Amino acid sequence: MKIMRKTKLFMLSFFILLISFSSNGEIIDRIVAVVNNESLALSEIKRESFLPIEEIKNRYSPEKQKEKIKEIKNKILDELIKQKLQLQKAKELGVTVSEENVTSAIEEQKKAYSLTDEQFEESLKKESLTLSEYRQRIRDQITIIALSNQVVKPKIFFTAKEFTDYYNEHLDFFKVSGTIHLRQILVRIPEGKTSFEMQSLDSEISEIFNGRENAEGLSSLSEKLRNKGISSEFIDMGVFNKEDLSQEFAGTFSMKTGSFTLIKTSGAYHIIEIADKKNESINPFAEVKDEIEEILYSKKKDKIYQDYLKELEQSAYIEKRDID
Repeated sequence: MKIMRKTKLFMLSFFILLISFSSNGEIIDRIVAVVNNESLALSEIKRESFLPIEEIKNRYSPEKQKEKIKEIKNKILDELIKQKLQLQKAKELGVTVSEENVTSAIEEQKKAYSLTDEQFEESLKKESLTLSEYRQRIRDQITIIALSNQVVKPKIFFTAKEFTDYYNEHLDFFKVSGTIHLRQILVRIPEGKTSFEMQSLDSEISEIFNGRENAEGLSSLSEKLRNKGISSEFIDMGVFNKEDLSQEFAGTFSMKTGSFTLIKTSGAYHIIEIADKKNESINPFAEVKDEIEEILYSKKKDKIYQDYLKELEQSAYIEKRDID
């Protein structure tokens, strides 16, 4: 029975009328693979490989291009065969996708890339795709995702130990960087100041800063500067990770909440207040359990589905032909 089935499939692949000819008799399309009772055409390989091949032409020398182009075409052929097998299985299992889901997915893509209808249509033209062909692509993608979920979900389960083991082995992944919230009084150094005037300004600002009382805040210091005729502005600098701080301000990360420091840069004086500081920490297990479940699900899903694809390939009739 198996020999008869393969013979029928071979005869089917031989007689499928997919070969087209140009006016001078040149073959412009032909079968490059047969997958069960369906075929893949050379034109499909060409369409999917157009952009990668253009990239190869720009990156490699002419001697290297032929080898790389063959690799790309073979890889795309293998992917199209896998796609065909999955779509065939989805059809067999009755997995369907509504037109509303296809439309919704397309609208989400347009929204994600901020594309107007006109821009979207232009992008399809650049890829030599009609809207109908693009909708079919999206339909196929959603169908394969639905098949994956239907096949994989019943086979996945977790133990409590898997959760805790993953958490303990990946503590760095759940680490939260320390942050610091800085506010400042900024005193810009006017241009054209003489060295004497600079010494005087430096002395006045240092005197106000060093003479502040413990509970004295930036607003009080700003008022003292104003009384001395020194112009200043209050700025809430925001919250920073340590690596985000410039070299001049990096030292503030070692200070405590409520501390003050005076920093002089090439163009200004900065009276800095450490408004708040949070040390590096690790998110508690309870807060990241859902995230761990997603990670473990993804790992198991990939393994189970890859095994499933191998089973589909092993039980299918697949005939590859020369694509050159």
